[in-house]
Amino acid sequence: MIARKPERYEKLLKKSNFDNHWRELRRQPKWRTLRTSESSKITKLSSFGTYSSEGNNDTPTSDEFELIRPKGTKAAKRKGKGKATTTEVEEYKAFEANDLRKMTIMETVNEIRQKDIETRRRELEAKQAEMDLQVILADTEKMNDAQRMAHAKLLEKIMARN
Repeated sequence: MIARKPERYEKLLKKSNFDNHWRELRRQPKWRTLRTSESSKITKLSSFGTYSSEGNNDTPTSDEFELIRPKGTKAAKRKGKGKATTTEVEEYKAFEANDLRKMTIMETVNEIRQKDIETRRRELEAKQAEMDLQVILADTEKMNDAQRMAHAKLLEKIMARN
């Protein structure tokens, strides 16, 4: 029973996984602190304009890593306003030609649809004229009074249209 106690304490005292990860990460630029003096003042450290407090001196530093930052939005916008490359111009011309081709196809389809609408309108007018002619030529001798009244109203409508 006495032999088991040291094994248990060794397991409890063994460093956690966090410590192992920290040993790996502490050398990366994000976690480094740059020390220039032993004062406790906040000082400007580099041309990058970063500031550091000397309060956290636990982390060892190394000058082999250089602080790399992505471009800022202003720099990216300035770069975007530059002249277009030949590949970008060619891509733009290809898109423009494709759009022009699509527009001509759409215009052709529109013309075909307009012609189709016009022919349908003419067919409907022809059918309406045929029905009007049947109403005009209908024999009113065999009609009763109610039918004659309805026929007279239809004739008035036909005359009003023409």
